Amino acid sequence: MVRSVFPWAVATSLVTTVALAQLEPSPLAPEVVPPRVFIGPAAGYDRSFHTANIASFATQTECPVFERGSANGFFLGITAEYLLGDPRTSRSSVTLRLLFDNLPTTFEVTGDNYPSRLTATIDGRDTPIVVNTSTRHVAQVSYYLINAELLYRIDIANLPVGVVVGPTFGFPVKGTFQQRYELTSPEFVEIAGRRYIPVFVRDTTDPTLRYTNNDRTIIIRDGDIEERSGFRLGIKAGLQYELTVGRWRVLPGIFYNFGITKVTTRENWRANALQIGVDLRTAL
Repeated sequence: MVRSVFPWAVATSLVTTVALAQLEPSPLAPEVVPPRVFIGPAAGYDRSFHTANIASFATQTECPVFERGSANGFFLGITAEYLLGDPRTSRSSVTLRLLFDNLPTTFEVTGDNYPSRLTATIDGRDTPIVVNTSTRHVAQVSYYLINAELLYRIDIANLPVGVVVGPTFGFPVKGTFQQRYELTSPEFVEIAGRRYIPVFVRDTTDPTLRYTNNDRTIIIRDGDIEERSGFRLGIKAGLQYELTVGRWRVLPGIFYNFGITKVTTRENWRANALQIGVDLRTAL
């Protein structure tokens, strides 16, 4: 009996020893190190805020000053992240993001009452009538940039949330500025049972003015942003959440992009943005 049990005990011991040896890392086997570099696309929404002190370029209308404007834009591009320290326990990283940014804006200033002319038929005769109308000044801006961002991230305690901060280096590729002077009310005047639409009196002495919307809008300026700066420096800061979906790291985030340099070399005009988006990254 003892002779038959002993060989089985020895065999079981040998199998257990081999199995445990396979579970323990061997000093001769290379250690598997988690990835340190991640790359992937990024996209999101921009709510741009422009602060300025831009005087009207009009020659025939009251000169407004555009101070604050906002509009909706977007960004998209690619990112590359490098984990700092031991990648198995790293809680910080450096990210390089290369983005195409759209930071438009619309300035608006309410105008005064403006005497407008219309021709009404009274007693069978065409009679010029002057009525008071409300006006507004509008400046619509498009502003596109290629941005390079160098961001440092550090996680908050053991949470999957990180604080992100760093500089942005922007290179404007396109910027346009259209300024309009508009009649906003009334839409029409009723005289003797007929409706008449107030319009601006055309200034035939100034060829730079362009009239649209049945002469209810004057295009005062329409073209590229004059003396546009060729470089934009900004500071970006915000929060980023991290989760894993398959082999992808998904990082939604919210940031504020504060412009340090000016949009033009002439006016005190800066472009800022609240940015909400997501980065998708996978191991390189």
